[in-house]
Amino acid sequence: MSKYDVILVANSPGELSALVKPVAETLFENSKEIRIILVLTPCQYTSGKELEYIQTIQGISEIITANDYKNWILLNQKPKIEFNEKGVVFYLGGDLAHAVLVAKKTHYPALAYVQDWIGWTGFYKKFLVPDEQCYRKLGKNKKARAKLKIIGNLMVDSIKDMKKWSPHKNVITFLPGSRVWQIKHTTPIYEEIMRQINIRLPEVSFQLVSSPFQKATQIPDMKLIKFEDTHNSDLIITIPGTNTARLAALGIPMLVIFPLDNPDVIPLEGLPHFIGKIPYLGSKFKKKLAAIVNKRTRFFALPNIKADTEIIQEIRGIIKPAEVARTAVSLLKDKSKRERMSQELRLAMGQPGAAQKIMGEINEVIRQTF
Repeated sequence: MSKYDVILVANSPGELSALVKPVAETLFENSKEIRIILVLTPCQYTSGKELEYIQTIQGISEIITANDYKNWILLNQKPKIEFNEKGVVFYLGGDLAHAVLVAKKTHYPALAYVQDWIGWTGFYKKFLVPDEQCYRKLGKNKKARAKLKIIGNLMVDSIKDMKKWSPHKNVITFLPGSRVWQIKHTTPIYEEIMRQINIRLPEVSFQLVSSPFQKATQIPDMKLIKFEDTHNSDLIITIPGTNTARLAALGIPMLVIFPLDNPDVIPLEGLPHFIGKIPYLGSKFKKKLAAIVNKRTRFFALPNIKADTEIIQEIRGIIKPAEVARTAVSLLKDKSKRERMSQELRLAMGQPGAAQKIMGEINEVIRQTF
């Protein structure tokens, strides 16, 4: 029987595959004394297939759905789980307040794995960060600085069992995303890019990645594959997101496009979400906001952000398929450039081992608290 509980708190599909999976499976493989409970918090990006995907993750004993979580927090309807006296709440994504609320309900200490922002500094025991860059950025918060610790990038751990880059000549793989709006918007763009590439280089094979959270829309002459089967790609064309970091850890060369021609399709969070829904004014607001964000953001691809330099070329704004095709063909014809990119991507993402360090931090907090 387990001696203590580890409650993982997360929400979006990307967090489940890139963060929850390596943590849960490492804890499960290395300790028989813990029970892993996953709390899914409300998320506007939910696909409805999260529970199905979670069944593929080893080690998760109990799941508290977003609805059960809301009933627990708002209506005090406790989940049908008998929590151990000892435990830890570990934040892996969403709003940091959710993990705080769960910790207060269970009387467990809380830790967080953070990359972009920090909050509730007085409540969390520690904030674990992937690298020195995040440490410096988040360390500007004086209250949090003493609680920060670098442990490596979990996204690297998430691909440790996948096949490393082993390219087949002239194989291009497209990633349309894992959300309905992304797939709907990128599919026609990818179809035209493929057509333009074929004009310039007829001997190309095309693949399309279908997410476990949302099936890709089939494009003629493109083979549907899983993310785990991308190792044979000579080049990948993708939109920004978690998978750019996971592909970088595999060392797969890529080209990132970020279509901003129709900002109305991009969901927003918080107050901007409601402003964006105002007829006519909402559309103008979204276009203005997209232009501002594009101008002020140096990089959107996670490996570029991490390396603080453009390893991967980013084509942003109004996407011209012919321009993307020219760039892709140029990369396909330059083997040494792709190999150099592969090395730089792996170097930027670092070595695996973050999940093991997280397990050590959890065990230390348990010892210190109980």
